[in-house]
Amino acid sequence: MRFLCFVFITFFCINIHAIDFKELETEKGIKFWFVQDNTIPIVSMSFSFDGGMVLDPTNKEGSTNLMTSLLDEGTQNFSSLEYKLALKESGTKIFFTTDREKIDGTFQVVSSQLQRGFWLLQETVNVPLFNQKEISKVKKQIEASIKIDASNVPTIASDIFNGEFFLDEKFSRKKKGTLNSLKKISRKDIKDSFRDHFNLNTLVIGVSGDISEVNVKKYIDYVFGDLPRKKNIKKTSLENFKKGKKFIDYDTPQSSVVFGQRGLKRQDDNYFAARIANYILGGGSFQSRLYKEIREKNGLVYSIRSYLLPLKNDGLVLGFFQTRNENVDETLRKVIEEWDKVSKKGVTKKEFKDAKTFFKGSFSRNFTNTLSIASLLKVVQYYELGNDYFSSRDKMIDKISLKQVNKVAGELFNSDSLFFVIVGKKPGE
Repeated sequence: MRFLCFVFITFFCINIHAIDFKELETEKGIKFWFVQDNTIPIVSMSFSFDGGMVLDPTNKEGSTNLMTSLLDEGTQNFSSLEYKLALKESGTKIFFTTDREKIDGTFQVVSSQLQRGFWLLQETVNVPLFNQKEISKVKKQIEASIKIDASNVPTIASDIFNGEFFLDEKFSRKKKGTLNSLKKISRKDIKDSFRDHFNLNTLVIGVSGDISEVNVKKYIDYVFGDLPRKKNIKKTSLENFKKGKKFIDYDTPQSSVVFGQRGLKRQDDNYFAARIANYILGGGSFQSRLYKEIREKNGLVYSIRSYLLPLKNDGLVLGFFQTRNENVDETLRKVIEEWDKVSKKGVTKKEFKDAKTFFKGSFSRNFTNTLSIASLLKVVQYYELGNDYFSSRDKMIDKISLKQVNKVAGELFNSDSLFFVIVGKKPGE
């Protein structure tokens, strides 16, 4: 279904200000961002197409995930086994994943095998086979995974949260689908999903590694140049989210809790101020208020965190924890207390200074290998953060004031807007 082959990954450090990233365009008009680096013999590419789970037909949820899971199960010139052997022999990695609003692709090859590696990618992107035998095999694999998920308490909580929190049906779907919906997905549905997604107008590409500008342009045209240019997928903005609590009775010694509320879209001018506030509240691991209050002081959980999740045109604040069934109510109360405290009282000067230092210092971790660089190049384009993002990021963080962070925290974190899903056993039952 998905094959992770052997590749050489060498880690190295790069000063972000020294990165010579270029905006390039191929002869066929495909735009992409590129960082050339000849220190290791690896070429990495990260790319995405708009679409994802939101394009699954009604009553056929899981179609997109099934389609992307089949992309390495044979092409016009390779059977499934031949394809995977070719990947292994050429030191190539090709991997696709389905998200809510897009599908992501990852490509990596040793530079001595560029021609063969890009040939395999070209086959995948243009002429996947979608053989009925492989469809049946992959469906069974996904069905087995769904059955395993059905007994995993954190996964159950996450699935129920998504299904209830998003009042828009397109966003509440399960990525893998259901046992019932998988049965309804035909080979035609899979081929239709492939045609709907592989759209040159929504393609975003980042490339990094040991390859020249001339060759990278040539190979990108070779792989993607014959894809159709279709009308862009209509952007979806979410209007409402569910609030309150939902309890699911499940026989388990520990309850799993997922919670969230509306956040900010990635392009929002206050997004980084919100990240700083959330880092202090629940995103800073051992340093966060939620961890210190709920884990360290009261021993109610092993771990707890909150994080910002940007969507294409919206954003969320999400969080999760596990605790003993008898501790659920107290833990929920303390989450709400910390939510209200950061909203009404803000953060301290020291917390603010430490969070800014973290965000400025940690960014270099995105530049430890060619694949992480390629991925970041793609992400900056996908969220339309601007071609000056890398040079202006530190300055943007420096300009953020304590007053701005506390203003954003007061506007963003609203405990009345939180929605909690609790999967566990009520004490005494």
